[in-house]
Amino acid sequence: MFRTLVFHEVRPQKELNGRQRPIAVSDGYEDSLPLPLFDSLPLFEEQINYLKDAGYHSLSIGEVQGFYEKKLLLPEKSVLLTFDDCYQSMKEYAYPVLKKAGWKAAAFVVSGWLFDEPSAYDPNSSRVLSTAELEEMRDVFEYVNHTSHFHRRKGTTMSSAMWETTEDFKQDLYDCNQFVDIKDAFAYPFGLYDQRTIDTLKEMSFKLAFTTKPGVNTKDTHPLELHRDVIPYSLSIEQFKNLMEEV
Repeated sequence: MFRTLVFHEVRPQKELNGRQRPIAVSDGYEDSLPLPLFDSLPLFEEQINYLKDAGYHSLSIGEVQGFYEKKLLLPEKSVLLTFDDCYQSMKEYAYPVLKKAGWKAAAFVVSGWLFDEPSAYDPNSSRVLSTAELEEMRDVFEYVNHTSHFHRRKGTTMSSAMWETTEDFKQDLYDCNQFVDIKDAFAYPFGLYDQRTIDTLKEMSFKLAFTTKPGVNTKDTHPLELHRDVIPYSLSIEQFKNLMEEV
């Protein structure tokens, strides 16, 4: 079994000032990133150091695929680290911590959000990185499908894949796959999906899909409804340790 952790923004404590920030993406979609999706840099460093010192194994997407497709055993205390959306803070703050620790992670990419050119880090917005910047971090991150332009929502109950046509969703998945490394794994935008979404992924030969439902993944977990635990800055290191002890 294994646990999957999801991070969005890792920021210094001084930037966690209790307010939401607008996202900045190349296709013009407008939204704000909720505060529970931020993690503090000091806490993130403590979390990664704890995982390393306590003997946890940093999983790859390929190992998770082998666990479900080939029934391969995973190392004890296995954990998959994931980042969603590829904001500037992923490169500015999370990447150096992971590289120093020798840890790998999967980054779910909204390919239609990526900018053509890098920009200076902006602490006042959640700005997405450029394609060139992602290329620079391939020694730590493997890139996985998170749609091309379908990372949109209506309220808190529907994402694009739930109201757009199946054919348009398939095309969007195909478009994102032209950029990412892993072409048969997926993360549901905002954690929102329905049975039609799952059926479309099956038709497109996707093997894994990640929700935002918390919990440990076992051999009995549906591989297209894998659990992920969102790690917010309000989670203390002791709470984090207690969470990981369940693996």
